[in-house]
Amino acid sequence: MRKTSIISILTLITIIFTNCSSDESPQEQAPQQTPEQSQDVINIEDARLLDFPLLGITPVSINITQPTIVNNQETNYGEINIIISNTISLNGIASAITSNELNLSKFNILPGQNTNLNYETQSQIHTIVNVLDETEELLHYTVTIEHEATSTLSTLTVTDFRFEGIKNSQLTDDVIIERRVSNVDKEDIYLFVPAGTDFSDLTPTVTFDAEEVFYTQDSSISIINVDTPYPTGEISFNFSYPKRFIIVMRDDANNRIKWTNVFVDVKNPVEIENPDLTTPDIITSNSSEYFTGITRWKNIGNHKIEYQSATIYENKVPDINTNLITATRVLIGGGLAPGESANVNVQIIGNLPVGTYKTTAVFFTRFTGHNIVDDLIESSNLNIISNIIN
Repeated sequence: MRKTSIISILTLITIIFTNCSSDESPQEQAPQQTPEQSQDVINIEDARLLDFPLLGITPVSINITQPTIVNNQETNYGEINIIISNTISLNGIASAITSNELNLSKFNILPGQNTNLNYETQSQIHTIVNVLDETEELLHYTVTIEHEATSTLSTLTVTDFRFEGIKNSQLTDDVIIERRVSNVDKEDIYLFVPAGTDFSDLTPTVTFDAEEVFYTQDSSISIINVDTPYPTGEISFNFSYPKRFIIVMRDDANNRIKWTNVFVDVKNPVEIENPDLTTPDIITSNSSEYFTGITRWKNIGNHKIEYQSATIYENKVPDINTNLITATRVLIGGGLAPGESANVNVQIIGNLPVGTYKTTAVFFTRFTGHNIVDDLIESSNLNIISNIIN
């Protein structure tokens, strides 16, 4: 009886241990992980550069275009465009990436920090890699570094001024600048229209190299006080005497100012009332004969005129060195203004034999105060015939 009880107890203990072992479920056992599952998956968006500082250089500007990322994979490289001062060499530039621009505990950048590169003729590719495995390339940036564009000051110049025939019905051809005369901050430009042009109605076409452009037709205003903006579009102006036309160009940022005087006139400003005249017959005498006001000369131009040089005589009959017939123009003090006229006087020397005498008096004229264009002004001719009788 005692022996049976001991066996029963041992059997019961065996059963209990067996049941406990078999009740453990598979779900309660720890799963086996692959090496890939045991590491954190990298989100490559975290590897993007937030900036691209340069070692010892402060850029003028920097622009970053981030790489294109699709399904945690780079599909297009990023771009970094940097502008630096012209005083800095493009050769030997290094990046200076810190933890402010890239999480350096997870990522690194190649070429590495403080590596001098040449950006003179090419861009450089910078690669973001896994800091634990630098063969694992995550993102790429094409970095371009260039000098800033050279700041060029304007010339404060009227680059072109013309009267186009298409905009001025009284002109058949374009009238362009024929002469420029510059003196420090001032320039005079000269244009010549055909005789008979209405100076009060001309539409100019103008181009400038200037920051700001103003104009005035009031010569009493100081240049620094001219503040009427030069108009845009096709505008007709009155250029007729005594109006002036002054263009003022300013660069206030650099305290610069220049101005241009526009001179518009004709090349043949003198009209002889009777360019082919015959004096009254002259009876032979020992005395010279004077004809006062035998004709008149008139200013048909747009500025005051005066004598340019002495009168010369051509086509003389008889053809001798002596000037038997001479002519003089009367000049009003200060010059002959547009529209004004004055006498032309003729003299025939005395003691000439009976016969017919001829000459052509060639008058040279200049615009008062504008001798710089003397060579452009046409002369005017007065043909004179005088008969000496008994």
